[in-house]
Parts: sequence; structure tokens; C-alpha cells
Amino acid sequence: MKIFLETMGCQMNRLDSELVVSALRAAGHEMVDDSRQAQVVLFNTCSVRRQAENKVYSRLGAEAQRKAAGKQFFVGVLGCMAQREGADLMKKYPVDLVCAPGQLDALPRLIEQAAAGQAAMKLDPSRKEPRDRAADERLEQLDLGRDPAATPSPVQAYVRVSRGCDKFCSYCVVPFVRGGEISRHPANILDETRRLVDAGRSEITLLGQTVNSYRWRPAGEGAMTTFADLLALLSPIAGLRRLRFVTSHPIDFGDDILHAMRDLPNLCRYIHVPAQSGSDAMLRAMNRKYTRAQYDDLADRARAIVPGVVLAGDFIVGFPGETDADHAASQDLIRRSGYKNSFIFKYSPRPGTAAAKTLKDDVPTHVKRARNADLLAVQAEVSLTHHQSCIGQTVEVLVEGPSPRANKQPHRPAAGEVQLIGRTRGDHIVVFDGPPSLTHQYIDVTITGATALTLFAKKGI
Repeated sequence: MKIFLETMGCQMNRLDSELVVSALRAAGHEMVDDSRQAQVVLFNTCSVRRQAENKVYSRLGAEAQRKAAGKQFFVGVLGCMAQREGADLMKKYPVDLVCAPGQLDALPRLIEQAAAGQAAMKLDPSRKEPRDRAADERLEQLDLGRDPAATPSPVQAYVRVSRGCDKFCSYCVVPFVRGGEISRHPANILDETRRLVDAGRSEITLLGQTVNSYRWRPAGEGAMTTFADLLALLSPIAGLRRLRFVTSHPIDFGDDILHAMRDLPNLCRYIHVPAQSGSDAMLRAMNRKYTRAQYDDLADRARAIVPGVVLAGDFIVGFPGETDADHAASQDLIRRSGYKNSFIFKYSPRPGTAAAKTLKDDVPTHVKRARNADLLAVQAEVSLTHHQSCIGQTVEVLVEGPSPRANKQPHRPAAGEVQLIGRTRGDHIVVFDGPPSLTHQYIDVTITGATALTLFAKKGI
């Protein structure tokens, strides 16, 4: 069958989609880029924010209209939203297939069932039920069986180190839709990484819901492999030029990881470590399990141990009970931490979470919007200062290709050149002029200018 797949949400969803594509091609299906050409239309979904789910509902509404017009095809919902809504998706929309994140190995079989007119739904057990170890092993084989050719980039790839989450932040649905946290066997991670690097993927990003919470201990007695141990295990792989990881939780960020970042030459000195708020009152309400002082200490330790470390954060504005003083504390944290960038979101209650059950969503929408705009403005000031400090430096960039905004810029490159975009080891976005042949290569450039979002550079200075 011809299959169209649209991916929404985080890096974990993008990795899941790569694995799905590998499995579907292995089963004889053909992936297409246009949903109008497909016999099966799949949406790999996110439930972290209401806006992400609204996007899915919009897509399903459009597919319902196509079906009503007489078009014959199947619609499937995968991922977090599939687990959260389950059979309700089939009741509300013309959905033929529902597959939870922990059941993606069953997708080829579910497509066959849907084509045969049978019920095609596979959900994960709830957290109150015993863990399905057989399902965990099937998922592990899905990771190990991935085709490197399914990665969108010929030089970059994701590798999962753990599944699920046990942190239970009060606003977050992930522990309920992706299940309990389980770390993968380090030998399997090593094998998968080696195969990707051997296939030309020289930049590997390790993924976990809280990636630095990784802990693996063999059954019975045996030494534990920590996240720092895992980094040291992967770093020596021949051909691995850059090793990254996202996203980290503050309470699991020990000095051993910082020492690894300092000492391992290909480990990028970039830490995405969400704070969510600068206020202790909000951190308690969010069940983040650390204080503002502990977060500040992490930032201080990172800068003391890892020269040139780059920090990025996440913030939620308008969480239940947030006051002007709480908001001011977040402003202060952004300034103190000196983030390269932050991802800032307005709070929206997620069904099934502790916050949705027990806290009144009492911050008015217009206040959320104002605070969101305010934090974005503060972060823009901090980002500009950070980026301006890079001017004059010569840095390595991995060239991703022509800038998608090149045609909107008044600047015109010289003959034979285009405006290219690349990323540094610190995850800075850099634009510069060069031939398209530099795409997917590592080159050195010198930073000549900066905005809050972008560094500008020249090669060969």
C-alpha cells in the first residue's frame, strides 16, 4: 500500500516515525509525500499541549471531508494522542486504526486488519497494570531493526536511550501516555549507534524523556551503568564527530555528566535543561522536585566545570496560581542563566494530569498571553547578548543546506553561492554564503554578526 505519514511533536516522535517507516518498508509498503496519493494516512501525534492536539483534530476533520466526498482510504492515529484517547478517536472521527507509542511494532499488522475491515487498535497497558515485558522486547527489536536510510539526514540521527517517564510533573501527560521509565541495554545502544555512524551519521543525538535519568543494571547483581558511563562508552566510536543529548532533568544532572562534557572531545557542550519556572511556589505546584536555588547551582556548576557550555531552557507561563511575583522570578532566572534560547509556552490543562484534576486554571487568557510575550522579550534580550559574545570567534558548523529564508533576505550571495544554514556544537544557528556543495559538511566559519535568533558568518576568514 501507499502510505503517508505526518509527524507532530517532539524529537521522540520523529524517531518513532523513522522506526515506523523502516518497519512499513520492510513489510512491502511504499511511503509517499502527498496524502492525496495515499491508501493509508497516518498521524503520529503529541498530547503535551492542547495546541498540538487541536492540530490533529483539524487534520482528522479534513480527512473526514475527503472520505465523505467518496475517497477510499484508511486513517490511522499513532503516538501519545492515540494512547490518551483510544477508542474515542474511532467514535468521534473516521479513524480506522489506533496505535499507542509502545505498540508501534504492531503497525503493519494493524494496517492489514483495517484493510480487512477488522478492528485495528493496540493500546499500552495503564501504569496500574503489570508492565508488558514482551512488548518492551518487541519495541527494542524495532529500534535495533531500523534502516539508517530512514533518517531524514545523511549525517544526523537520533538514538533512544530510554522510554517513558517517572517524574510525574503535575502538568505533564507523558508518564501516562508513554508509560514508566525503562532504560535500554547499553550494548544495544552501542550497537545501534555504531551501525548509524558506519552508515555516515556522524552526529548522534541521544533521546529520553529525561535523558540524563538513564540507569541500567543487569538482572541480579552487577554494576550500574549511569548516563555518564553511557556517554563514555559511546564517545570512542570511530567516525562519531558529534554526540548530543536531550532533554535533561535538573535533579539528575550530576557532576559526573559535566565532567564527561568537559573531557570527551566529541560530546557537545550544550545542555537543554527545562526550568519551567523561576519561582519555588510554582516549582512545588508543578512537582518539579527541585528548588530555584538547586537550579541556579546546576547552572553555576555547569559553567564552572564545562568551559563555554551553552544552556537552553523551557518555561510555562500562567500555571495555576501564578502571581506577578512568580512571573518576575522567571524573568530573573532567564537573565541569570544566560540561556542561548528558551522554549516558552502558555499553560493549558492536560486531561488526566494532577494539575488538571486538582488545580483551577485561574490565570486569565489575556494574562497568559501578556506574560508569554514578556518572557519572549526577556529571552530575546538575553539571546542577543549571548550571540553578540560570539562575534569574532571561529567555530565549526555542520552545514544543513540552503537557508529556507534566503529568498526573503535583501542580501544576495556571489555567483555560484547561496545563503547556507548550519549549526555549531553549541546548537547555534549560523547563516553564511557558500556553494551548495558544502551541504552536510563540517566547515569552520568566523562569526561576524548576530541577532537574537541567528549568528552571521563568513567562511575562510
